[in-house]
Amino acid sequence: MAEQARVQSIEALTRFRSALVEFADGAKHALGGIDIELRRVREWLEHDQPRYWKSQVRLWDQRMNEARSALHRKNLQRTEGYVPDVTQEKEALRLCKHRIEEAERKLASIRRWVPRFQHALSEYQGRTRSLSDAASIDVERMIAMLDRMITALESYVSTAPPRESSGMPPPGPSGGLPEPLPESN
Repeated sequence: MAEQARVQSIEALTRFRSALVEFADGAKHALGGIDIELRRVREWLEHDQPRYWKSQVRLWDQRMNEARSALHRKNLQRTEGYVPDVTQEKEALRLCKHRIEEAERKLASIRRWVPRFQHALSEYQGRTRSLSDAASIDVERMIAMLDRMITALESYVSTAPPRESSGMPPPGPSGGLPEPLPESN
């Protein structure tokens, strides 16, 4: 005799299906948001920052040339008995050199960080690919399977139990065999 299914709650399967859909949507949304942010960071690191710091090197190099010219002009004012004060020009020249060195350090740092970032990005994408696949392909399969299970169980539950044609009376209140008839003496 085949065993009977013990269907206790089709509603629990339906709730699980809903939770699974919600999880998949949340995972897709989160991974999509992270991907957008990573692309933004990559663009910033690989394009925006090098462009900015190269422009800073050019800017401060131009200002350093102007500061040298100003220092040279001030030194040309030197005559017998008159020595012009060039502290401002020297300070401006020192500041320009400092700014150029800083911009060059930033460029060198970016050149070191770009390959590191690309490597970390590749690792991240490799590790999240399985979650992304699960959130899309695997979840769709699971939802289809749950739908088939729910449909089959609802069909099973709605089917009337088979009637016994063996001539035996229906089961008693305990669900087992009918109660024995009282003995008469």
